[in-house]
Amino acid sequence: MGKIIQLTDKLSNLIAAGEVVENMASVVKELVENSIDANSTTIQIDLQDAGLNEIKVTDDGEGMSPEDMKMALTRHATSKIKTEHDLFHIQSLGFRGEALPSIASVSHFEMISSFEGVGHRLFYLKGKLQEEGEYAPKQGTTITVRYLFYNTPARLKHLRATTTELSYIVDYVNKIALSHPEIKFTLTNDQRVLFRSNGNKDVLQVLSNIYNIDIIKAMVPFANENSYFSISGYLTKPLFTRSTRNHITIVANDRMIKNNKLIKAVTEGYRTYLPIGKYPIVFLKIDLDPLLIDVNVHPQKLEVKFTEERMLLSLVTSTILETLKQQSLIPKVEKKPVEQPYKYETLNLKTEEQPSLVKEDFVNYLNTLTKKKQAETPPPQPHKQLVVEETRKLPRLEYIGQFMGTYLLAQNEEGLYIVDQHAAAERIRYERYRRLFGEVETKVQELLIPMTLNLSNHEVLQLNDHLDAFTSFGITAKPNNYQGIDIYTVPNWFPENYELSYTEEIAKFILEGRDITITDVRDSLAKNLSCKHSIKANKFINEKEITILFQDLSNCENPYTCPHGRPVIIHFTVSEIEKLFKRIQS
Repeated sequence: MGKIIQLTDKLSNLIAAGEVVENMASVVKELVENSIDANSTTIQIDLQDAGLNEIKVTDDGEGMSPEDMKMALTRHATSKIKTEHDLFHIQSLGFRGEALPSIASVSHFEMISSFEGVGHRLFYLKGKLQEEGEYAPKQGTTITVRYLFYNTPARLKHLRATTTELSYIVDYVNKIALSHPEIKFTLTNDQRVLFRSNGNKDVLQVLSNIYNIDIIKAMVPFANENSYFSISGYLTKPLFTRSTRNHITIVANDRMIKNNKLIKAVTEGYRTYLPIGKYPIVFLKIDLDPLLIDVNVHPQKLEVKFTEERMLLSLVTSTILETLKQQSLIPKVEKKPVEQPYKYETLNLKTEEQPSLVKEDFVNYLNTLTKKKQAETPPPQPHKQLVVEETRKLPRLEYIGQFMGTYLLAQNEEGLYIVDQHAAAERIRYERYRRLFGEVETKVQELLIPMTLNLSNHEVLQLNDHLDAFTSFGITAKPNNYQGIDIYTVPNWFPENYELSYTEEIAKFILEGRDITITDVRDSLAKNLSCKHSIKANKFINEKEITILFQDLSNCENPYTCPHGRPVIIHFTVSEIEKLFKRIQS
């Protein structure tokens, strides 16, 4: 007898389940896509214990006859394609005929459907039909999956925490609702509504069910086309960013897809508008001839390949770039202190005249320091060169001018020095903020009115598992019925009026799964503050400010680089300059 045998249907389905059914979210995906292909206008997803105990998907679609119901539970049986020609003109979401038998092989599986006024029910266990009979007719189909992976303990063991698995489902429903705004979606878990869309074909309305009103207000529509592709969608102004690419949703011919090249094309459109490591919130819809897209790449049908891909990538990048160029990207300030440009000569303003970014004792310290420096430094006389005396780490420098409102030029007997004024100011402020934050104990202050974090429903569910991570920072965070995270206390070293933005920054660290400490957060906040509130490039400053800048820089522990590692000062020796002018031989 030969060694090679034909696998049984049961074993084949279990193997296929390993590819198609990874977790509860993948079950929801397959069932919802079947409902969409059945021309449903309403789809209800009801979960128990994040789907581990039960997943029920109910639609008002076309329904199936008893014969088709049984056939649908047979491997590689589908109504979507019939010939090879159909495979290259796919417009349905499903077509492989693997999902339902795979799901039925690892669960208690029930299907109820009606066709031409006749209802029918099937019940499967381990992929085998156990019960069958007539059922009260109702438009559409209801599929219930109970006790997923009950017969595959290894798969069950490797599922993530309940709220994490639930967040995957919410993320999928968010995106499939964006892909099909014409369908009314409802998602519940343990009878609690997590998501609902009204099916009125308005993508912006669906977005408003995912993100808060501030983000929706910052959404900008875009559209463009070429001879092969038509694109449209919404993007956020750079004011609102996320720490992962997950908020870039891409839909091709009404199919939610994953494509790293397209994601890169989107971020390329933003170019220098975004900070390093930050990503925009974008919904991108692509319409194209089915011949130009291959969806038969992976069993989950998320990964696709495009013909004329370069033209598509170029269209996406250029459209986003041009859309942003046409917008006013200056943030509007509402109920927040006005951020004054960095100016050394105005550091002694009274706190009531200029809203303080830091605590009052630190402002007083800066005021005292500035007054002391002004007393020690006489006003510069006309035509008199400014000189910075030699210190422990910086050589004696003689200021000679400013270039392009960005670089300060100085000299001594060793040659020419070029100082990046923004990087220098960043370093000075960074070390001051670090000293301030490092001296503060972790005491908390109660908020008179709790704050709600500016997060999507998907992020809220992820954070619910890690609320204790806030405690070490002096932050008391409590869930708000899956609709948000409420903050009741914050550390007393948080600057006034910045409690929400700082807490959101910590939340982003936690969402990224980073193992962070108070020191890490203080360092990050010090970097952010020093960058945002230091003198900028293309800003001409007077000689008094330059004198104080050089003196403060000379007192820094590290006067050579900014907090992000960029150089503060560059030195050209006399011999190097003379070589450039061919005065001496190399």
